[in-house]
Amino acid sequence: MEEDCCATQLIYRAGKFNAVGLDRFVKEVKLAECGVSYGVVAIVGPQSSGKSALQNHLFTTQFANSRRSQTTKGIWIAKCVGIEPCTIAMDLEGTDGRERGQDDTFKKQSTLFALAVSDIVLINM
Repeated sequence: MEEDCCATQLIYRAGKFNAVGLDRFVKEVKLAECGVSYGVVAIVGPQSSGKSALQNHLFTTQFANSRRSQTTKGIWIAKCVGIEPCTIAMDLEGTDGRERGQDDTFKKQSTLFALAVSDIVLINM
């Protein structure tokens, strides 16, 4: 049976936590069955630097990506397909997103969040 990628938005662009979405995600990927045997990987870097595309290629996720403009808004998570132990990929907004203007609070907070909860953080330059 082929495994599917399951993704959900964890934190909305406005900074609101998606508790309902996380609960659905945890049940759908059967994360409770993993106990503490799972990993979290995140890629941080500038807007439109290919973070989502890189994760899709490396971890068989299905994050949206585009070369024309900012695609990822907020923070998304997805179960990596075919990787054991269970691995969760985290897709973040660019660290220099122009859409937010001068207020870089969300960019800083999302990067710190990724550093705090991830087992591996890749920096895409």
